[in-house]
Amino acid sequence: MMNAKLPPPDPFESLGMAPPDDYRLEAPIVYYVGGPPTPAAKHVSGVILDVRPGALIVVAPTAP
Repeated sequence: MMNAKLPPPDPFESLGMAPPDDYRLEAPIVYYVGGPPTPAAKHVSGVILDVRPGALIVVAPTAP
């Protein structure tokens, strides 16, 4: 299990500037560009979305 902390938000990220209600996500979502994720990539993605919900695009090795 990892005990590392996530890095601080990008200084150019627009925190606090939420889109209008009709553009909001209904739930956090992750998109794996290369196909099905490895178990490790899926676990890390879940942890990231737990801490910072939103949309996450993952470009990482895929499961065989």
